[in-house]
Amino acid sequence: MNTTKNQPHFDRRTRTQKEIKQLISERNNVLSQYYNLTSHIDDYDTDSLESLKELLQDFCQNLVDYIATGHFEIYRRIEEGVERRQEITELSDAVFHKIINTTNAAIDFNDQYDFSDNLNSDALKNFPSQLSNLGQNLATRIELEDKFINTLLSPKPRLVYSSH
Repeated sequence: MNTTKNQPHFDRRTRTQKEIKQLISERNNVLSQYYNLTSHIDDYDTDSLESLKELLQDFCQNLVDYIATGHFEIYRRIEEGVERRQEITELSDAVFHKIINTTNAAIDFNDQYDFSDNLNSDALKNFPSQLSNLGQNLATRIELEDKFINTLLSPKPRLVYSSH
């Protein structure tokens, strides 16, 4: 039996599974940090600015890593227009623009808060609403990512031949 013919498909599936594990790990890290930020939202004031700056820098770095993993590992084939699996391209046509919107929201949040030298009492006033907005975008992104993940990991449909 010649197994070399099946090797590229196996390698691609193994790579996809590895990329998905990495994405989920990074996502879980971001969600944990997000929860940490939101659980103390009322505690932040100008006196605790330094501790918030440190939390935000870590959070923003992990947020950017998570977003990048999605685009460079999971969505790369879609963005390059080389995805051939019909179920993936159909899903992409329906929801990929929404994923791009969540990416833009995450980048905007990062731009506002990563370089926390810009964090002052005015920015702190907007922080709860902007963190909440980011949370809504992350929830949307996760829902859409899970659709992609489930589709990517689902076995290929088998052709059924009818004798009629």
